[in-house]
Amino acid sequence: MEKTKMNIEKKTKEKGDEKILIGGDFNARLGDKGTRIIDKEKGEKSGSKDKANNKEGNILWKIIEEMGWKILNGNKEGDEEGEWTYVGTRRESIIDYGILNEEAWEQNTYYNTEDTLIKTASPWDTLSATIAVVEFEPVYNERLTDNEIIEANLVKYLDILNTTVVTNNKTLDMIIFPEGSLGVTGETSVEMATGDNPFYDLKEYPDFLKTLSFTAANFTTYLVTNLVEKVKCNNASSSDSKNCKNTGYYYYNTDVVFDRNGTIISRYHKYNLFGEFDMDRPDEPEIETFETDFGVKFGIFTCFDILFKSPAQPVLTENIDAIVYPTEWHAELPFLTALQTQQMFAYDHKIMLFAAGVNERSASSGGSGVHRSTHDTILNTIVAEGGSKTLIYESVNGIVVAPEVQDVDVLGKEMDDFPLWIDASLQNFTWTPLNTTSSQPIKDQVCHGNDTENPFCCNFNITLTTSEETGTSYSYLLVAFSGLRHYPNISDGGLEICGVIACLNASISSCGQRFPKYDEIVWPVTFEDLTITANFEVSDNKTQFPNTLLSSIRPINANETEWSGKNVDEDGKTVIQTFALKKPQNRLLTFAIYGRDFGQDVFPRDDDHNDTGAASSISSTLLILGCSLVLSVMIHV
Repeated sequence: MEKTKMNIEKKTKEKGDEKILIGGDFNARLGDKGTRIIDKEKGEKSGSKDKANNKEGNILWKIIEEMGWKILNGNKEGDEEGEWTYVGTRRESIIDYGILNEEAWEQNTYYNTEDTLIKTASPWDTLSATIAVVEFEPVYNERLTDNEIIEANLVKYLDILNTTVVTNNKTLDMIIFPEGSLGVTGETSVEMATGDNPFYDLKEYPDFLKTLSFTAANFTTYLVTNLVEKVKCNNASSSDSKNCKNTGYYYYNTDVVFDRNGTIISRYHKYNLFGEFDMDRPDEPEIETFETDFGVKFGIFTCFDILFKSPAQPVLTENIDAIVYPTEWHAELPFLTALQTQQMFAYDHKIMLFAAGVNERSASSGGSGVHRSTHDTILNTIVAEGGSKTLIYESVNGIVVAPEVQDVDVLGKEMDDFPLWIDASLQNFTWTPLNTTSSQPIKDQVCHGNDTENPFCCNFNITLTTSEETGTSYSYLLVAFSGLRHYPNISDGGLEICGVIACLNASISSCGQRFPKYDEIVWPVTFEDLTITANFEVSDNKTQFPNTLLSSIRPINANETEWSGKNVDEDGKTVIQTFALKKPQNRLLTFAIYGRDFGQDVFPRDDDHNDTGAASSISSTLLILGCSLVLSVMIHV
C-alpha cells in the first residue's frame, strides 16, 4: 500500500492541476467509507454492497484523506449501489476502486470498471502497431574470433529484418532480440551513453554498434538487443569489483534500446545475475523505462530478474503499459519452463509482456512469446528442433488477430528431443499421491514445515474423470513446500508452493521428468475441476503467481483459469489465494500456486568471484550471457 501512496503522490506531482483518476485492484475492502448521505434527516446513504473492511482498506482510506482525494464507492451518479467488482469461488468483494483528485471529482462523471475512460487508459485497446519478438539461435563457433561471431549474428539479425519487413511486407514499430544473442564478450564490450547515436555521432564506436544504430534508422524501427557494456571505474583501487581493479572498468550485461533514428534511448544493466561471474552487478537495481512514438511506455529487465523483487516489482509502479523481456532462459520442470514463467508474471501482474528468448537446445534454452495480461498468450514458440523464429504482434485499432491454436499433441511430440532441466529441490517437498481412480470429488490438504502450530498448508479440491485407456501414463502428486531453493554459488530464493504435478510414478523422485516418447503416452485422467487454495502472509516481500504447464511445454491460456488475485482476509494479515480451472484439462503437467518470499533471498556471490578480471578471463572464454553459468565455448555449426 505504501507503493500505492508513492504512485499517487508521483502522479499528482507529474500532472499538476490535471484531472487524475486512478483505477485498479488495491486489494482493499473499504465497506461504507467514502459513501455519501442522500437524506441527512433520515440518514440514508448510498453505498457499497460490500460492508466489510480490512487492514489494507483502512490504510487506503488514510492515504485518500491525507491527499484530499475522493473515492468512487457508491457516491456518484450511476454508482449508487457500489457494485461487486470481485466475484470469486469463495465470496464476493469490492477490491477494485477508482480514486480521483478534486479536479476530476468536479467533472461529475462516474467511471466504473467497465467504462471506456478507464479501459482506454491502456493504449492496447486502441493501438495500431506491429512488434516483432525473435526467438534467436546465435552463432557459437570456436573457429571464429569474437568479432567474427558478432558479425555472423548481425548477418542473422539483418536477414530476419529483411524477411520480416521486405519479404512479408511488414512495417515494424519495434523488434526485440534476446539476451546474449549477439555473442558480445568482455573483450568486445562497448562504452556508450543514453542519447548517443553511434551511426551519426563522431565518437569512436565498434562497427557492430554502428551497424545496430544504422539498422534501426534504416528500418525506422525501435530495436532492442543485449550486449556487454563497459563503464569506467571512478576509483578502481577502492572498488570491490575484480574487473574494476584489474581493468579499470565495470562490465555489465546490458539491454540496449535504439529508437527509429538509431539513437540509444534506454540502457538497462542486469541486476540478478545467474552465474555470469565475469559480469558486474550494479550497486542498486535499475528501474528502467522508455516511451515510444506509438503511445506505449515499456519497462525492461532481463531473464533471471523476473523471479526477484527488484527491478521486476518496482518497475510495475512506473505507469508502464508493457514489459520488454530479453532472456536466455534455461527451462526447468515442473515450475520454471520459459513460457510458463513468462505467463505467470504477466498474468499475476496484469501486464503485457514481450519475451524474446535465445534458442540453444544443448542448454535447454528456448521459449519466446507475447502474453496479454489476464487474457491469453497471443503468440508463443519454442523452436524444438533448433533455429530462429520471428513472432509478429499486429494490432489494428486495438484488434489483434492471433494465429490458430496449435494441437497440443503435435507440439508435445516436437518437444521429445528438447532437453529440460529438473528441479532438484523437489526432494524437499511434502507430497501425497493423487488417487486418480476416485469417482468422487477429492478434498485433500498437504502441509509443509516443522512448525506444528503454523505449517504452510495447501488445500486441493479436485474432480476427475478417468477413461479405460491403458499404456504409459503419468501419475500425479499433490505437493507443498515452504523454504529456500538453493542455486549453488548464485542465490538462495524463498519459495511457497502448492501444486499438482505429473510424475513418472507415485514417487517424488520421478517428478519433473517426461516419458521419452510422446506418441506412447496415454492420458486417461481428465481434471474436470481443480482448485488450489492457500493462505499467505501479507507482506511487500511476498508475492504469488498462477503457474501451469501442459504436455506441449506451454502454459494453459490464462482465460481458461481463474486467479483470485490477492483477496485479503479480514484480519489484514493473511492473503487467501485461490487458483482454479475454468475448463477441463487432460494433458496436464503442472497446476500450481508459485509463491516467492523475497525476504529469504540470499546472494552468496558477489563481484569478487572474478579472480582474474575480464581482460584475462573473458577473452579466452565465450561468455554465454543469460540465466546460466559462464560456459565453455559452445560449438554450433
